[in-house]
Amino acid sequence: MLRSIMGKLCQVNPGLSARWQVRGKIAYNGCNFKHFTISVLSIKSGTQLAVLAAMLGAVVMLLLTAPAKTPELQQGIVPVVQVATVGLHDLVPTEVVSGRLEPARKASLHFELAGQVAARPVEPGQSVQAGEPLLGLASGDYEDALAEASAQLAQETRNIQRDRELLQLSKSNYALQKKDLDRLLKLGEDSLVSKSRLDETRIKLIQLESEVAQLASSVASADSRMALKEAARNRAARDLGRTQLLAPFAGTVNAVHVQIGDYVTPSQAVVDLVDAASLDLYAEVRGNVAQSLVQGQVVPVTVEDIQLPGEVIALQINPDPETFTHALRVRVAGDSARPGQVAQVRLPLRERRSVTAVPSTAVLFDEGRAYVFRVEGDTLQQVEVRPGARVDGLQIVLQGLAASDRVVTRDVAALSHGQQVQAVDAAAE
Repeated sequence: MLRSIMGKLCQVNPGLSARWQVRGKIAYNGCNFKHFTISVLSIKSGTQLAVLAAMLGAVVMLLLTAPAKTPELQQGIVPVVQVATVGLHDLVPTEVVSGRLEPARKASLHFELAGQVAARPVEPGQSVQAGEPLLGLASGDYEDALAEASAQLAQETRNIQRDRELLQLSKSNYALQKKDLDRLLKLGEDSLVSKSRLDETRIKLIQLESEVAQLASSVASADSRMALKEAARNRAARDLGRTQLLAPFAGTVNAVHVQIGDYVTPSQAVVDLVDAASLDLYAEVRGNVAQSLVQGQVVPVTVEDIQLPGEVIALQINPDPETFTHALRVRVAGDSARPGQVAQVRLPLRERRSVTAVPSTAVLFDEGRAYVFRVEGDTLQQVEVRPGARVDGLQIVLQGLAASDRVVTRDVAALSHGQQVQAVDAAAE
């Protein structure tokens, strides 16, 4: 820039009036000095031009003679890492499974006989007690059937009572006729009684004997006939009771599928009833999880960040032949949850004793392999390991580390093999 300015100044005619300003910045030994301005005002003589040239020459000499800045080498920063001894641990691995909560008791109810709906005293969402009516059918025909069966039972009861009384009379008549025959037989030996009278007495005795036999048979079958009539009467009474659909347990009506006037059949579902006082979580678990559980075991269940105690109610022993999983049912109280919510249950597995484990943040996974950084003195050694199960915040190491090794516990992604570090105890942080 200065050369360009000097060339222009040399071309100026001393006899002309001109104004030139040169602005710049002087740098000396890496430091910037204040701005400078050189003004050329009314250049009319060679003396002024010489002064200006001298000043520009001085600026050029300062720029050319400024010593070069020498770069300083900075020492590398040694990172500080947290380390801990691997050690041996007694751990209880857990398995977390999810599922939706369903009412512990639910039923899809239907009538046991056909008929026309005559009453609908409940609606969805209504709470009912056990035995409370839910729907009713027209009951006229069933009332008549019960009245008929009851009348037949009463009539049969009177007939049996009559036969028993007639049997007693017939037995008395038979005994008297038998005595009369014996008396005539004695008189007949003395020829005092005619043969025709003796025959008549014998025939009447036979008739009485037949009557006694018939009445005895009727009385003997009285219990059976009474049982038949009572069964018919009871069946008619049950059919009349079946015209009322009653709640089998206390709960809440979830749905009513029919209206008054609809004709229903025994196979038709008409009311859905649920009991949400207790809720069940259904899940499928693997074989190793099923082996560590027992019926009645208490396990923690989490519903929307709320932990509830759950009880193992049912556990399928034989796995499903297609999925090879075991059906599990865990029950929780319904006062802190509702049907349809997603819940998680933490299931304990077999306890692992004296296993090598490191914090899960100490493991670096790269291209399907697992590594940890072992500290030897002040140098890192990247060691490949074979990981096992993860238990809470610890990672079980099956192979690659000893219990006495010291490893970096966190922020391992930025580290490298052979790097020098400053190790501090993680427990002290």
